[in-house]
Order: sequence, then structure tokens, then C-alpha cells
Amino acid sequence: MSTRRVNVRRRPRPNRFKGSSGQRGRWARRLLSSIGMLALTVGLAVAFVLAHDIATQCRSLAAHRITVVGNRHLDEMTVMRQAGLLPGVNILSVRLGRCRDRLLAHPWIAQAAVGRRFPDRIDIRIVEHQPVAMVELADGRFLIDTAGRPFKRWQDGDPDEIPVIRGLAYTDLPALSPPETPMLAEALEVLRCWREAMPAAAPDQPPLAVLADRDAGMTVETGSDLGTVVLGYGHYREKIANLNRLLTGMAVQDTAGWRRIDLTHLQRIVVRPGDEPKEEV
Repeated sequence: MSTRRVNVRRRPRPNRFKGSSGQRGRWARRLLSSIGMLALTVGLAVAFVLAHDIATQCRSLAAHRITVVGNRHLDEMTVMRQAGLLPGVNILSVRLGRCRDRLLAHPWIAQAAVGRRFPDRIDIRIVEHQPVAMVELADGRFLIDTAGRPFKRWQDGDPDEIPVIRGLAYTDLPALSPPETPMLAEALEVLRCWREAMPAAAPDQPPLAVLADRDAGMTVETGSDLGTVVLGYGHYREKIANLNRLLTGMAVQDTAGWRRIDLTHLQRIVVRPGDEPKEEV
């Protein structure tokens, strides 16, 4: 009995090392490329830092002119110091945003902008708060701007020839921003209507004073021969216009010694001249 040998062809095993040199070459090229990009990035960063240092220390970019626009109460040097800027500073070393924040931290400055002009100029533009009245409280006085905001506590050197509002409490002042509280809004409306309808006060007269009373309404202390003007609540423009028409038709000597004028009712004016009984007009 014969035995037949069957030849079975075996599949050759893959050579793990075949082509490994090509893969190593590709990985080496990738590594060198990454190292090159990293070196280029670091070199550019160093170059930018050096260029910035050179530019910020360059004397030709020193600020020979610093202009201040919009200041009324504050002088130019005070504004520049508040911004942290002095003549000679390199204009590229100035951080404009930080300068603006420093300016807005000053109680007199409502808006601010800082810009640079090559090669040697820095411009500062500000808008100051405009005080229209002073609120008198138990422990101090506060300046009120045109938006009805108390922007600073009154100090020596601040304007004092402005109208005074009395009778308010801290709760009547807006905490951060408008809208105005009702009592403060009423008092400011009285001042606006009075300025529009009545002639300007003489320079030697004391400033106008508004007394705000929650029950009786608004009363104006004129500081002149008119004495006290009681307005009550509402219709301030019409009431003051009625008073102005009355004064226009009367001689100055006829109004001398008036102590109290009651305009609470829109259709009548009650005058108390001196110590005499009150007279209805």
C-alpha cells in the first residue's frame, strides 16, 4: 500500500521589518518639521517682544503733546494725572483702556476717551458731570447732575451757587443710575420750570432752594423779595407762568415785602404781604 504525500503550500509570514526604514524616515521628517515650526514660532515671539521693547523705549515716540478736551471744572494737569499720563511718556507704552478706566473713576468725569496720534501726541476727551442742584441731607450735601444722579459729595471748592433741594432722605436718591425717585424728580421739575419761566436771579441773591414735603408738596425759597412760593404738587409750569404774568403786570415796589405766595390751586394766587392778612388774586 502506497502513501501519497500531499504538498500544502504555506502562506508566507509578513516581514515586520520590511519597509521599516521608510516609516522611520517619514517620522523623522515629521519630527523635524514640528521642531522647525516650533522654533519659528518661538523666534517670531522673541522678535515681537524685542520689537515692542524697542518701540516702547524709542525717544521719537515720546508724547510731546497731551491734549485735554471737555474739561470745565477740572484743570488739564488734574485730568492728565488722573489718567496716569505725563508729557514724555512713550505713546506705544500707554494702555488706553486702563487710562480710560482711571478717568472714569474720578467723580467729576462722566465719559472719557483716550487715543494716540503718531508720532508724538495723545488725546484725552472727557465729559464732566454738570451740577444742576445740590441735595442737602442730614450729614452732608450731594451734587446732582442733569440726569438726576448724585455724582459726588459736596466739598470745599465745589460749586455752591446752585439751587439747593431740602427735605429729602437717602432713600429719595437713586442708588446707581436713573430713573429718578419720585420726590427728587418732582424737585428737579420745579427747578427746570422755574428757570424757563422766571428771570435770572441777581448775582447778590442767595441760590434758589426747593423744600420737598411729602404732604404739602413743593415750596420754593426764592431768596428775594418774593419770599416763599408754595407750589404744592403738579402743574408747575402753569403755576409759575401765572406768577410770572402777575409780576410782569406789577411794579417792583408793589412786590416788595411779600412773604408768601400760595400757588397750590392752579386758578388762584394767594399773596401774604408782610404781616398783613393774605390777599387773594
